[in-house]
Amino acid sequence: MRGPGLQARSRPVALLWGAAALALGLATLGIVHHASTERMRARAEARIVRPILLVELARNRVQAGADAGDAWRAAAAALGRRIEVFSGASLAEIPATRFAAWILPGQEELDAADFAALDAYLQLGGGAVLSGRSGTLAPGRSPLARLFPGQRFSELQPGVTRLRVTGPGPLVAGIPAGAEIALAKPGRALAASANDALAWDVEAGAAGLQEVYLGAPVVWLGFAPDQVVEPELARTLAENALRYALREPLLDLRAWPEGRPCAVLVDAPNGAGADTSACRVEGDESDEALRALVRAGCRFASVSADARALPEIKELDGTPLVAIPESRASASAHGSELLRQLLAGYERAERLGGIYSLRTEPSWKTSSRDLARVRDELRARGAWFARPDELAGWWRARSSVRAELSVVARDRMRVTLANPGGAEARGVTARVYLPDGADTARLESGPRFRTAPLLRVSADHTWIELVEARLDPGSEVSYTIRF
Repeated sequence: MRGPGLQARSRPVALLWGAAALALGLATLGIVHHASTERMRARAEARIVRPILLVELARNRVQAGADAGDAWRAAAAALGRRIEVFSGASLAEIPATRFAAWILPGQEELDAADFAALDAYLQLGGGAVLSGRSGTLAPGRSPLARLFPGQRFSELQPGVTRLRVTGPGPLVAGIPAGAEIALAKPGRALAASANDALAWDVEAGAAGLQEVYLGAPVVWLGFAPDQVVEPELARTLAENALRYALREPLLDLRAWPEGRPCAVLVDAPNGAGADTSACRVEGDESDEALRALVRAGCRFASVSADARALPEIKELDGTPLVAIPESRASASAHGSELLRQLLAGYERAERLGGIYSLRTEPSWKTSSRDLARVRDELRARGAWFARPDELAGWWRARSSVRAELSVVARDRMRVTLANPGGAEARGVTARVYLPDGADTARLESGPRFRTAPLLRVSADHTWIELVEARLDPGSEVSYTIRF
């Protein structure tokens, strides 16, 4: 009896000690787990916020000249990145995993050891931005030729001080199609053979390229961003280049409904359509001439098309004025030749993401059947047709829309669209460029949407588009996309 009695008296004590041990174990486990989580988070954050390296090799200081690096420093600060400067003798001296991206501004003389170090860094997961004539004094095949295979690089023609946005792309995200970018004297600038989204004026060649080299994002700008006259544009170009090199997504709010190119029916056959004679600009596209149209009640300006593209919209004293270039076919064109000339104008607008105008001319030797063929072909290509007044009305609504992008995780991002204006905006399209690509895209589960947005992925998997069918006045919507 004694033994069981002792057991009965000791059981609560044993339970008490067991509970205490269990609580201590759980607490210790919690502390360990918490500490482990904190260490993992710290390591992740350390990877995310690695600094950016600005390379200023001692032997290249004279050649770098105009690229003082101010625009790069401003862009890094805007991205929340610390920037460090390397002024040693060789790229081989740089720790390969310390920096998130390298910037090589005007580093003309790069030897074989420099390129070997750059190549090794890129294969380890780094990214790089080169500007101006970087690498052009290298012996043998230049670093630019290796990083951008198939491209030919040449010295820029004297007197060229303007850039043009010639198509959509990550380097010009946030800059309107056809926009002109003025430079101060560009100094030792360079042009590439193939035109992408950013080109030198007067068809002098490409001024910017992006490439994925052995899995690493690489950007080249043929000029120094410090030479861009308008500071906001300088910051945008430098920031876009850095985002691409850092593998960060880039947001671009597309110009037209559902991201489709716009075909404007300026003069319809048989006298239909709006009379645009009062809103036409003949040779004078100055702001004062356009303000006169605004005062007269015009919300669009029919302008002559020349070798360059015009920005699709101008803000004048707070009023958006849509500029519609006239793409005219030759007076003698008819039949299949007229169709070819008119479609060539549309294809150019399609590359730009800009406007194409379809208007009739009394001198054309054509028939309503020929024009119907043009309209049918453009519709088959997905063009959005509008009359000038419809176009202006859409832009008045669209000009108020704002878009923001935030990175939620490595494979998730959040796109927010807001319409603080007073008119409904339809078919608003946000394109997100992904330097690492995306195999697919889907909306994360969340609250039920009145109308689910459309998601599209490009054929080469380099961008995702989100199309909001209807954005009411004063509304804001946010979507998390997994890719």
